[in-house]
Amino acid sequence: MSNKFVNALSPIRIGNVVLKNKIVSAPSTMHSMSNGELYPTEDAISFFEERARAGVGMVTVAGLKVGKDVRDDGMMTAWDVNAPNHRNKLMELVERIHFYGAKASMELIGIFPEGFTVSDGCSIMGGPGGHEITHEAMEEFKNDWVEAAQALYECGFDAILIHSGHSVPLAQFLSPLTNKRTDEYGGTTENRCRYLIEILDAIKAKVGNKMLIEVRISGTEFEEGGIDLEEGIKIGELIQDHLDVLQVSAGMHNPKWMTWVHPCGFRPKMPNVEVAEAFKKSGKFHVPIVTLGAVDSLESVEDILSSGKADMVTMARSLIADPELIIKGKEGKTEDVTPCIKCMRCHDSTVYGHHFQCSVNPKAGLSATIDKMVKAPKGVKKVAVIGGGPAGMYAALTACQRGHKVTIFEASDKLGGTLHKAGYFSFKYPVKDYMEFLIKQVEKHDIEVKLSTKADKDSVKGYDNVIVAVGAKPFALPVPGANEVPLAVDVLGKEEELGKEVIIIGGGQVGIEIGLHFVEKGKKVTIVEMQSALAPDASTTGRNELLTEIERVGDKFTSITGAKCSAVTKTSVTYDKDGHSETVNGDSVVFAVGMRPLADVADSFFDCGAEVAVIGDCVRARTIEWAVKEAYYAAVNI
Repeated sequence: MSNKFVNALSPIRIGNVVLKNKIVSAPSTMHSMSNGELYPTEDAISFFEERARAGVGMVTVAGLKVGKDVRDDGMMTAWDVNAPNHRNKLMELVERIHFYGAKASMELIGIFPEGFTVSDGCSIMGGPGGHEITHEAMEEFKNDWVEAAQALYECGFDAILIHSGHSVPLAQFLSPLTNKRTDEYGGTTENRCRYLIEILDAIKAKVGNKMLIEVRISGTEFEEGGIDLEEGIKIGELIQDHLDVLQVSAGMHNPKWMTWVHPCGFRPKMPNVEVAEAFKKSGKFHVPIVTLGAVDSLESVEDILSSGKADMVTMARSLIADPELIIKGKEGKTEDVTPCIKCMRCHDSTVYGHHFQCSVNPKAGLSATIDKMVKAPKGVKKVAVIGGGPAGMYAALTACQRGHKVTIFEASDKLGGTLHKAGYFSFKYPVKDYMEFLIKQVEKHDIEVKLSTKADKDSVKGYDNVIVAVGAKPFALPVPGANEVPLAVDVLGKEEELGKEVIIIGGGQVGIEIGLHFVEKGKKVTIVEMQSALAPDASTTGRNELLTEIERVGDKFTSITGAKCSAVTKTSVTYDKDGHSETVNGDSVVFAVGMRPLADVADSFFDCGAEVAVIGDCVRARTIEWAVKEAYYAAVNI
């Protein structure tokens, strides 16, 4: 074991359970790894097995609904732990986790029956309001938790994680913002903790010390009137004698605060660690304190633990981005760990065709089948990659790692392609980090790079395979005056040339990001967008993050949706909306209406005499996820 990570990788004993290290794989809900089955599919088992093989001390299987209703709603895991013939796969899942020396935990999320919530009108997981749960229903619901815990113990699980944070129904009892009850379960902090404690005590009475009981809470909800840090510590102190491990998260299950639940680019790196640190350094806790939320590396884990900010760390997205994160750390190869770009393509996969995916790990979601799909290369091939953006670099790396001789032809004077634009945005630092990672990986591998070289079909004579990844270019709308208006990406770094009030034509994700960037530079921004909503192309959490930032900057950012641009000048935009023509004036106007694939350049290689694959934005302008995925598919099949 590397002495560099002695705290992270040393064992820890909690009660009767010994974990081989202090890293826990945080729960990832299997949105797409079932088709309604009431037991884990091979896809789901393989995913969690991969977490164990990655080297964590404990794997948390995600999202089991507590209660009698085990219908698959496409969101949480709807496994029937009470039916004996459904337990077989659960027991197999446990053993495949145990095989790698990891312990198995199951996250339990309770959704109250019959539309109940803690109090009348309280939202159900961000949805419609419900009505106050009765004492009778609370008692039945408590029994459901106990039955689930007993069933999971019988299946071999070593621990359960009771999710009581992020304003899920059980957490609503804890928060003064949501708990408006007037009985013994509302009012004081002690009363608001009463129901959770009753559930914990009932579970403990049933399973005793035979399995660990973890509880996740929001140490702060950030919302005025909700749990603040002082209240969060008081809640943790009250419940700690009834549990074994306390996970301290932050935020709420709503668009405004979900970006603290799953921190993204607008949040600083690992923003929730300071919440756990406040718990730990209060001196009031004798149970292990666990931190979570975008923990990004083994170095970060070691720093958190060695500085006393927490006793254990959970990781989810970082281990999806690179399942070998821990293994590479042990081998002293931390610079080779693929960084997570915090895009939420994994945890927001419900809105992406129900396919589990990762922008930087094209094998995510294919754990059960990828080894069968990938075949050994048939000899060494000469491979030309046209374009040095993310798709081109990933294709080159994959082909090189499979033993082929690879050359990258890049027309500009540097690798990175459009990812260099991320360097202009304070909140795009995860993407910039990923670009720099890819460039360094190319430099480390035996890949010939020809910069400032615009390749054509004559350039690739003698190559066996050509992978074309020439990307896309931004465009302007074909409206009167368009030739007078610059493209938004072309003024990045030259913002001082713009006036104080800037009109941006285009309110997709890129347009919104550019607008927020301009606000940071002291501009006042107006977005004109043809569609009825802003940033419909963003992931769920990504869009919530953008909208939250728009709200935060206030009147510095305004938008006009459902507006079809019909003419522009350097200082005005005329648009049609609801059958009327209107004009908005400013000091400067820029276009951010999208990217057009360089299809003609890509197609020019079709008759070059080699086997040709066209990938990434030159097929259709999309996200990093598609660039990386298509790059991997093309290169791994050579």
